[in-house]
Parts: sequence; C-alpha cells; structure tokens
Amino acid sequence: MLPVLSILAASSLAFAQEGFVQVGGSSSTPDYYVVQAGDTLWDISTRFLGDPYQWPQLWSYNEYITNPHWIYPGNRIYFRLGDSLSPPSAVVETVEDIPYQPPDEQVAVVDETCDYPPTFNDTRRGQRLTAPGLLGHPDDFAARGKLMWSQSGGESLGENDYIHVRLDANQVAECGDIIGVWRAVGGRVAKKGVRGRVYRAIATARVIRVDERVATAVIRDSFIEARRGDLVGDAIPVDVTVDVRAPKGDVEAEVVARLNADVALVGTYETVFINRGTSDGVDVGTALYMVNQRDGRAQLGDREDGRLPERVVGRVVVVRAGEDHATAVVVDAAREMTDGQRLVSTPNDED
Repeated sequence: MLPVLSILAASSLAFAQEGFVQVGGSSSTPDYYVVQAGDTLWDISTRFLGDPYQWPQLWSYNEYITNPHWIYPGNRIYFRLGDSLSPPSAVVETVEDIPYQPPDEQVAVVDETCDYPPTFNDTRRGQRLTAPGLLGHPDDFAARGKLMWSQSGGESLGENDYIHVRLDANQVAECGDIIGVWRAVGGRVAKKGVRGRVYRAIATARVIRVDERVATAVIRDSFIEARRGDLVGDAIPVDVTVDVRAPKGDVEAEVVARLNADVALVGTYETVFINRGTSDGVDVGTALYMVNQRDGRAQLGDREDGRLPERVVGRVVVVRAGEDHATAVVVDAAREMTDGQRLVSTPNDED
C-alpha cells in the first residue's frame, strides 16, 4: 500500500513506541517517527502535532521532502518542536538498508497471465472514509441562514465557540437541533451533465437558544475553522464505513469537481465528485479505477494517446450517490491526478 498524501482522512491516535521523549510537557510527542506503509503527512501531523492541517508546515520545515505526496516506509521524520529562539522543524533521514522504490513499481505485482495493467484489487472490509463535502445546491443541506456573529472576537471559530445564526425568513430552529455549518468552495460546476457547486462541511453545532430570527448555538465538531458568513443548514455524516473491493461491472465516469479545489493535485483520501449516479448503476460502495493513456514522460494535463492501453493509476470508492452524480474518495493513488480524471470499472474493455 502506497504511503501517499492524505487530504481528508486522518487518525488521531497517539501511542507509545521507540523514540518517544518528554517534550513540552507531553509524553506523546516523539523524538522521531519511522514511516510505516500507508502513513501520510496528514496522519503524522494529526498524531504528533495535534492538527492535520499542519501538514504543509511539516513539509515546509524540511527541504528533503521534495514531494509531499510521496513519503516512504523506513524514512525517519525527526521532530524538533522548537522554542522562542528556534522555530519548530522536522528532518527526514532515509534508512540506507531500505532500497528506493519508484511509486510506479509499488502499484501491484504482475502475475504470469497475459494481462495489462496491474490493478488495485485488494479487499478492505469496514474501511472508514471521510468526505466532508457535497456537490449540489443549498437545498441539499436545507440551508436556513448564515453564521453572522460570535462571542469570540477572532476570525476563525472552532469547537466550543458560541455562534449566532441569522435565520432566513420562514426558517425556524429549535433548542437542541444539531445544525451544520457549510461553505461554498470553488466556482460553479457545469460539466458532463452535472450542475451545481461544491460545498464543504465546516462544523456541526447544537442550538441552545432561539430568539426572533436569531439562533444561538455552540460548535461541537469542527472539521475546519468556521467564519462569519458561512451558511447554516442540516448536518450530514461526513464519515462513511464501506467495504473497499475491486471494481466490477461496466461503468465509465469522469471527475467533474473535487473538494480541495485550491490544491493543484489530487492524492489518496481526497474527496472527488463524479458524473455518474444511481441512474447509471452507481451506488454507495461502487469502486472505479483511475486510468490514463499517456507515456511516462507526459505531464499532468497532457492529452492522452489512444494508441496506448489504459493504465490503472488509482482507485476511488463512492460514499454518497445522487441520481446523476456521486461523491467518492480516492483510496489508492499511484500518482497525482487533476480534474477530468477518467474512471472505469473495466480497464481496456474491448466492448
């Protein structure tokens, strides 16, 4: 399993292991950490720095991490949390007895049958995936109003902050309601028969008081910092547990949008939106291969070469399905991808 960058899913567990030292009053901060198969900078930032969104800083501290999407088992990431005179930093040390393996060689093992390409076809039961976003319209999360005020004077709002929601006309809220905070990201989508906009789930909050057209709530779960002006509506589950299997059937699709539109490339655990839904036989749990037809020297975004066979470069799994589109999570990626990525259930299908 490739250790590639995760944007959305993370483990918050911290556990004792070799190399742990007492730093800054916490026994859970390591002197160093040995990268394991499947680790990502997102996971490491969550586990040891307490904030998954510190992964860009963790990357920027160290000039040896040339690509944040690729860290390898056996690398040692050393943490120096720093003080008022020395900034925090992290250094990667490569273990010499573990040979470098190019990412393309880690996709799968080719058997002796006459078939191409090797594919991601392992099964993972009960895998928890996180998809904090949807493609559609405010009606899809029953928008009721906007977050307009807060007891906090800061710009960024998080767990335990008190917020005040200005309710739209004819909208109501009751004490005890669990509401969701939402934000539109990117521009409007009008591709391959899919129309709408990407909305990110920011937080969930519990209503504790209702006045005339103003609801007061306290933030319970924060996925990313909330801001004044964010939309407020229903909360939806962002975590989904599915069985990840090899794709099957006869489905072709395309990535028409993605949650992290401000990030140039897409990697493992990214949330993407595809132009196939229940009317096309795509439902929760459907898996599809990411494929391309390019020479190895081609750049991302270059046109594909139809003379070449389809090469599998990843796998996605659907976690929410609408009639004409679906939300999916990238569960494997041999290389980065961009918008417009092609998806198929049967590579090199001659029919």
